[in-house]
Amino acid sequence: MLQKTYSIYSDDLNDVQLCVEAGKNHIACWCKKPGDNTLRAFEFFMCDDYTAENFEALIDNTKLNSRLLTMPVRSTNFFWNTDEALCLPAGKDDADFLKANFDLMFGDSFDSKIFSASTAQCTVAWRLNDLQQHIAKQCFNAVAFSHPFTQLFSLLKTNNKTALYLFFYPNYFTLIAVKENKLQFAQTRKYAIPEDVLYFVLNVFKQYDIEKNTNIFCGGFIDEKSKLYEILYQYLEGFQLMQVDETSFSTDEFKQYSPHYFLPYINYVV
Repeated sequence: MLQKTYSIYSDDLNDVQLCVEAGKNHIACWCKKPGDNTLRAFEFFMCDDYTAENFEALIDNTKLNSRLLTMPVRSTNFFWNTDEALCLPAGKDDADFLKANFDLMFGDSFDSKIFSASTAQCTVAWRLNDLQQHIAKQCFNAVAFSHPFTQLFSLLKTNNKTALYLFFYPNYFTLIAVKENKLQFAQTRKYAIPEDVLYFVLNVFKQYDIEKNTNIFCGGFIDEKSKLYEILYQYLEGFQLMQVDETSFSTDEFKQYSPHYFLPYINYVV
């Protein structure tokens, strides 16, 4: 089942760069212009869990309900929001080394391929089913593939030596921990109830010996009137929503929603 939850468009969608993100239960599409950090359009679809075998049908169904996926664009960047991802020391991208680490963390997989990209903090590697990658290449022309971690790390506030970052998606969240300006932890996890998130954050504080009053910067799909927000705000001393420069929006239609909903997509630089 596919449900479109956001469809926001500016008047000027000529010569834009298209970004697409596929997560466990969502497809996000958004547009910017080269050299311009303004969000020009945004579409968000919620979907059921899918497999490589029905991924093509999911994309076809999304295209039937999407304006952005069917119009001419300058370029397309596709981000696999998969939890089978690792952050490894910079330069550690040897194929055997990556495979050994993925097999250790997630188990062996004979029908998957490992991809990697370098960031200022580390090497980001992710594992994906071969068929799913092949289908995505067929569905999108001249597309560049990556993982959201390559973009999320660029959002880290360098003036905060130690901080946590929470980004919410439907049914899952990404948690990033930085201590003394060094990346300590980055992982995407599914959750069923708000307490799942709280306990996970508290465990990261404990495991990495981080002070519990450390700032926790939050963005993504979290409602300020929800039980999730209430519990995190009540029990996490440094919890706060990330601030968004509203000049990043090209149309007032974006302002009908809480600006943090569109993080981290606003700040993706491709």
